[in-house]
Order: sequence, then structure tokens, then C-alpha cells
Amino acid sequence: MMKYIWVLLLSCFFSLLHAEEKKDGRLQYHTTLNEALKEAQQKNKPIFFNCYADWHGACHLMDSVVLADPILVSFIEKNCVPLRVDMVKTMEGRQLAEKYKVSFFAHFLILDSEGEVIHRIIGGAKAPEFLERLKRGLNPQTSLRGMNQRYEKDDRNLSFLADYAEVLDEAGETEKLAEVSEYYLKHVKPEDLYSARSWNMLYRKGMQYGSEWYQFIYDHRNELMRENGQKVTEFLVQSAFQRIYPYMVYDETNSNVNLFNEIKQRLEMLDPTFQPRQQLMDICQILILRQEKKYAEMLDIWEKCMDNFPSPVVEWYFDRTLGQLQDMGEAEKKRAATYLSAKLQGMPDGFKRSQYQNTVAQLTSYQGVLFETGSLDEALEKAKQQEKAMFVDCYTSWCGPCQMMSKRVFPQKTVGDFMNSSFVSIKIDMEKGEGVELAKRWKIDSFPTYLVLNAQGEVVYTSKGAMPAEMFIKQMKEGLIQWKNSVNK
Repeated sequence: MMKYIWVLLLSCFFSLLHAEEKKDGRLQYHTTLNEALKEAQQKNKPIFFNCYADWHGACHLMDSVVLADPILVSFIEKNCVPLRVDMVKTMEGRQLAEKYKVSFFAHFLILDSEGEVIHRIIGGAKAPEFLERLKRGLNPQTSLRGMNQRYEKDDRNLSFLADYAEVLDEAGETEKLAEVSEYYLKHVKPEDLYSARSWNMLYRKGMQYGSEWYQFIYDHRNELMRENGQKVTEFLVQSAFQRIYPYMVYDETNSNVNLFNEIKQRLEMLDPTFQPRQQLMDICQILILRQEKKYAEMLDIWEKCMDNFPSPVVEWYFDRTLGQLQDMGEAEKKRAATYLSAKLQGMPDGFKRSQYQNTVAQLTSYQGVLFETGSLDEALEKAKQQEKAMFVDCYTSWCGPCQMMSKRVFPQKTVGDFMNSSFVSIKIDMEKGEGVELAKRWKIDSFPTYLVLNAQGEVVYTSKGAMPAEMFIKQMKEGLIQWKNSVNK
């Protein structure tokens, strides 16, 4: 199910990316099902049901762009009774959402005059494509209901199954789609497996990166490309993108360097003239450098890669993660803030602009604990020079309490004021790099663990666990006392 959600979200973003908003000629909707049913029965027409959610961006895009297209408006008004209900905010909407199993948005139904489902369309599309989907849904032979009936009568003609799979895909009928696809691929002749018709079935089975059918597509990409052209390369790149997308837009601690390297190696084998391939390879390298905390190198690629990024929506989400990297050096923070500020030039007021401004503020107004980005030895040398104690945050990437401290406690001004005046601080992942040997030396067996070291790198104080800022400061004051005692010996 999560795979389907990701595909749906991305399809909405990419399908509507470059469309221009239209303001006039909107559909005149009924707002209750009973009203729509009454007119549908009077005029002997089906109902076009826009299952709307005010909070969802894809719904707004479909309303302002696609469903404002004059050709589409005219077609719907001629052939259907339009109905639009907010499926979240209204009582009727919530009841209808349960009745019609509406849980994803954008979501559209074609109902008969009795309120029964004829056809279902999930996801965004440009106007011409959406019009074709509607026409398919209004044809008894090609509608979801009509094809379901034909399948239930044991029709297993492969040409029909290929068309049926497309309709099931649009309707979000994932279980039935898997069943139909499996039957088709088992019974198609080997010599027909690389055909255009088979491709439409094959790529749906291989949509999940790393799955058996994805691997088949990757291994037989040359044979498939002879029959299907560039769309095979596009599919392999898009599948890889969907796999790493969560790592792009969420906390960098949930990283997977092995996966990023694997994807880079696979992409290297694809057509070098396909620009998104190189962009995705750059993104993988950004994610690797981000995890390795090589921020200057990361920004070198970031600034180049994002100039022509194909999706402003994804670019925006990705750019926002720069504000999470509070362990960047001051030079890198300034550079990242400059890069983001340039994006603000000419950007209209709105939510996107405010988010960019907030990210810039995170980078330029950070007042929490300042963590060194080099090695422990380098940090110790700095502590000696500044005659400060050495603070070490011993963490792991999977540790929830560690992440809580990094996000909620260490960024606080009161914590930063105390720690930065008395300590040189560093964060060390106990499962990577020098952290592996240090964990053995210090006998670290729980996370987070906090250490105070003297000038010789000896542990003089230990504390463990997530805690409120006030308690953390109290414990570090005790650690500072122990450090001063060790200095005065």
C-alpha cells in the first residue's frame, strides 16, 4: 500500500507540473449526493463525482487547472451530472468516503443514477489524458464495472487483460491488478514478453525498486528498449527516484549509503544522454556526502544539480532539509543560506516562500549547541587551545531518543549559551568511522550517551538518555565540575 501512495503522490506532482492555472469556466457542481441523484434520474445521466479534500494539493491542482479546461468542462456538463463534496470536512463527505472507499486524493467516481460505482479514477492527469479516462469510464465495455463483469465471467483473453489492468491501475485496485498482471505474465508467449502491450503490464509489476520484476526489467532492458524505446530508461530512473525520495525529504539520519551507491552503479549502465539519470546520480551523491557530513562537497553538487531540477515541488522539499543540518560549519551554513536566499528572488508570497524563509532563518539564526564537524582529535586540540572541556554526544542513526535530543534540546538557546561557553562539542556515530573503535574504548552500550573529556581525551563524566533541557544543563554543569577537578589535579 505504501508503494501505491508514493506512486500516487509523485504522479500528481509530475503530471500537473507545468500546467497553467485557468480561472474561468468552472464546473457548476451539486454539493449533495441526493441533489445529484435526483437530476441524474430526471435526465438519465451518470454522475461525475469529484471526491474533494480541501487540505490536499492535488485536489486544488485538478480543480484549478484540469477541471477548468473548457473542453473538459463542456464534455462533463453534456454527459454527466457534476457533484463535488469535501470528503473530510463535511459529515456527508465522511459517510460517502466510507461507503465508496475513498482514502486517496485526487479521487473521482462515475456513479449511475442509483448511486452505484461505474468507474473510478485516482490521481492527477492533464486535461487530454483525464478526458480519455472519463470517456473510458462512460463506455459500458471499458468502464471498471463493465470490465469487472467480463473478468468475473472468466474472460482471460490477454488483450482484454492488458486493457483491464490499465483501468484497474487508474482505479487503485492494487490487489486485483496484481492478480491480473500475474496471470498475464505467466501466460504470455516468451517472444511477446518484450512487446508494447506486455510492457504496459510488466512495468506495473516491476514498479517497486529491487523487486523480482524490477530486476527482470533491469536485466533485460536492452531487449525491452528495442520494442519500447526510451520509456524503459525513464521507468528505471523513476523507480529509483521513488525509492530514494523519502531519504531526500526527511531527516538525514535515516540514511542508507549502501542503497545510494547501488542506485548510482545501476544508473551508470543506463543511457547517458537521458538527463534525469545524471540528476539522480547527483542526488545519490548528495545523500552520501550528507551522511558523511562532507558538507562543502555536498553543496558543490547541490548548487549545480538543483538548477534544472525537473520538479519544483520536490526541489522545495529537498531544499528545506538544509535547515536540519545544524552541525554544518558556519561557512557552509552561510553558503546554504545564500543559495536559498537566491531562490527567494522573485518568488511570490505564499506558503512556499514562507518555508524557504524559515529554512534560511534556521541556518542564520541558530543559537543552539555548535558541534564540530572534524575528527575527535581535531576537536580535542581545539578544546585545549580554548581551555574548554570536551563534550561528546555518542549516538546512532537509528536511535529515536538521540534524534529527539538533536531536534528539541540541542537547538535551544539556553542550552547553546551554556554549552558553547564552556565546551567544545562533537557528535560521533558509534556505528560508523572512528565511532566503532571509540565505542569499544569507552564501553558505550546505550544511546544516547554523553561524555565529558579532559585534555588527554580521558572520560571524566558520563550521562545517558534523553532528557529536558533543564536537566541536561544541570548534568553538564556537574560534568564541568568534574572536568575542572581533573584539570586542577
